[in-house]
Amino acid sequence: MERLQAALEKAREKREQVTTGPDSPRAARQSMSQESTDLRQLWAAIPEMEISNRKAIKQRLVSLTGGSPATPFDVLRTKVLQLTEANGWKRIAVTSPAPGSGKTTTSLNLALALARQTDLRVTLMDMDMRRPALAKVTGYRGKEEFSSVLEGKARFESQARRLGENLSISMNFSPNRDPSVLFLRDGTTEVLDQIEQEYQPDLMVFDMPPMMVNDDTSAFLKNVDCALIIAEAGVSTINQIDLCEKEMSEQSNVLGVVLNKCRFSSDGYGYYDYKYGY
Repeated sequence: MERLQAALEKAREKREQVTTGPDSPRAARQSMSQESTDLRQLWAAIPEMEISNRKAIKQRLVSLTGGSPATPFDVLRTKVLQLTEANGWKRIAVTSPAPGSGKTTTSLNLALALARQTDLRVTLMDMDMRRPALAKVTGYRGKEEFSSVLEGKARFESQARRLGENLSISMNFSPNRDPSVLFLRDGTTEVLDQIEQEYQPDLMVFDMPPMMVNDDTSAFLKNVDCALIIAEAGVSTINQIDLCEKEMSEQSNVLGVVLNKCRFSSDGYGYYDYKYGY
């Protein structure tokens, strides 16, 4: 009887070590829970901003509230999630052959559509520094610019603004004369890596300059996993798109091509919409 009792006590102690030790499943769950709590607090510390419904309507930010008008961007969101998850991609550049294609509006609508998935954390960063547009589209005006974060002169958590609980937006408010020099620096890569490591976004979206007007996007592509090309219907030529795809494929992965500002009618319904090609 004493031997049996001793064996039972020994087995009980062993179970307790397995379930409560530093490497136990229970300890792992507690560690993950604490990490999740810390990450939520980190995101909550980013100053919050709002986009008014009036501004959203004016700037065609249809993904802000969702519904039928947001369907094209919801389709794009799903395609992006499928392709990025399948390939292990996290950083997405959004560019176009030439100005005026609607890449900033598309970038923001895509980020908003992604952020409506409450289990995702998304960052949107303004990299079109010669002609910054995100601040104009959102209607927000701040003092610290995202370029200052990349230069090490400002901290991400004070410069970025949070929309909802899981979307951070980093903007610029004045033109930068030579951003390609900034993009080529190793320090820029280090800053982006630090932001990703600390805030653990599921996807990082970069609103880039047009590819055919300067070397800024080409200089930055080393920092992304894939890129989305926004083509303007009736304006962007097949040759321009081919050139963009060729240059992009030499440095990164082509996620797809979005045909923007496409007017068409089908089954009696006519509307301003978007089509996609992958």
